[in-house]
Amino acid sequence: MSTYRIDEEDLLFQIRECPGLASLTGVHPSPDCQADTAEMILDQISGFAKKVLAPLRQDADQFGCQFDAGKVKVAPGLQEAWDAYRELGVMAMCEGAEFGGAELPHFFQVPVTECECGSFVSFSMLPLLTKEAANLIASFGSDDLKKTYVPNMYNGTWSGTMCLTEPQAGSDVGSAVTKAVPEGDHYLISGTKIFITWGEHDLSENIIHLVLARVPGAPEGTKGLSLFVVPKVHPDGTPNDVVCGSIEHKMGIHASPTAVLNFGNDGKCIGYLVGQVNQGMSYMFQMMNRARINVGVQGMAQASAAYLDALQYARERKQGVVKTAEGLRSVPIIEHPDIQNMLLKMRAVVHGARNLFSHLGLFQDLAEHGENRAFNEGLVELLTPISKTYGSDYGFRVAEWAVQVFGGYGYCRDYGMEQYLRDLKITSIYEGTNGIQALDLVFRKLLGSKGALLQNWFQYLAPVLADCQGTDFSKLAEGIQKAHQALGEVCKRMGLAMANGKVQSVQFHASAFQEAMCHVVIAGLHLKQALVARQLVESGQGSLSENFYRQKEVSCRFYFSYFLPSAVVQLQKMDFEDAGIKELSF
Repeated sequence: MSTYRIDEEDLLFQIRECPGLASLTGVHPSPDCQADTAEMILDQISGFAKKVLAPLRQDADQFGCQFDAGKVKVAPGLQEAWDAYRELGVMAMCEGAEFGGAELPHFFQVPVTECECGSFVSFSMLPLLTKEAANLIASFGSDDLKKTYVPNMYNGTWSGTMCLTEPQAGSDVGSAVTKAVPEGDHYLISGTKIFITWGEHDLSENIIHLVLARVPGAPEGTKGLSLFVVPKVHPDGTPNDVVCGSIEHKMGIHASPTAVLNFGNDGKCIGYLVGQVNQGMSYMFQMMNRARINVGVQGMAQASAAYLDALQYARERKQGVVKTAEGLRSVPIIEHPDIQNMLLKMRAVVHGARNLFSHLGLFQDLAEHGENRAFNEGLVELLTPISKTYGSDYGFRVAEWAVQVFGGYGYCRDYGMEQYLRDLKITSIYEGTNGIQALDLVFRKLLGSKGALLQNWFQYLAPVLADCQGTDFSKLAEGIQKAHQALGEVCKRMGLAMANGKVQSVQFHASAFQEAMCHVVIAGLHLKQALVARQLVESGQGSLSENFYRQKEVSCRFYFSYFLPSAVVQLQKMDFEDAGIKELSF
């Protein structure tokens, strides 16, 4: 049985102080937009995660999912957990009241998602996908589709999926061939979708699939994809010719069924068009972008849990001795400098990532309700690929360091560390590989906006850098300014390379650029946190322990000395005129 630890002080720091709710006061329409409400919800979901979800994590991983004749049996205890989760009422707490939501700030959702993912990530994907599928129908569906499906999905009576991938259409979604033939007020769907998370199970009464398919005569590529609501069973309970052909046998997330779904084998699968024909990909991007942020949170959440487990183990595990006046003393491994180095790397990554996702939640709220909506929407767009990549790639590295802290025990199943590694790896692959995120960042967000979105970030962080002047943080602020300058110069060089037809060279360096930019963004957020923490200590107005605030500065300075320098050097040396790429062969 596994336990789940949360970083309560850091979570409260996000809610109360950095970024905090102050900028939403008087802006968000909800009367419950206050710290007390957010903390009450955090207490509720963290208790549920510790008592209900975490004890299932390791046993469910070993049980996996069992497939038999089109049906999937999930691990014991999941039905009870799902029923209890539905009673919490948190799945749609930030969604519209018209269909059962509570219209709370998106900012409130971040710690909820962290607790769900950190305690039992396989389970967490069921409510996350269901909510986002319902949101998509609520945004683009007809009134009839909204009334029929959204309320039952928001309350968990029905669950939801997103069905994009086909055997020949992975990252190249535009090569999908699933068909949708019009028949009266609906369409007949036929085709096969693969890698569908929670695509078949019996926890909910129905499964509502959002399927990308082509109508007759549709253009090739993504411009010819339309979106359809395809229920597993019709509202009257009759089957809809949707059959699970098999499930995948995966490296991790064993408790989450990943299905092959066959639509219309008997020619009777009915789908309902969402919005307009051939606009499916543009609609699906809403769900995909939110899912990408959620995947990043998955990485951060599991990394936090792994770090806290490793921290506790390092405090208890004794290895080696030191000489004292009284003689030799056995010491816990947390006193070993190498272990301290790993723990500090882990904390710096996790605290940086958590603050990034907290800011993203804040920016989402300000984009919907604030005065400068376009500015904040631009920040959300820019930081979506950054957050997905950093949370997944560096979440995995944190889990790797956690295994290392445990030593040989970390490599064994009993301690749960190796499961974090296995469960985390998928986060850099699904919802668009991190290589795809890099292309999105470079070509859509940076070059596509002619650098405007990057300037949004510089503008957001400018007051932090200004506040550092005249303090011992001024050197760190100069480091961020140099890093921002390097980012801007690389963007200019990429633009010139594109103008000279060197598209392949820009693509070749995109992932390296993205990783470097991740570190620049996280370093900036560390500086903001350290500055806020210092001000709270000096004013005596902090609500948390003084040591917590002082450790914010320790983490910040470590990040600037350990991670940021290599990122800046990488940016400065990035060469888009590299002739060697043309000669590359394997």
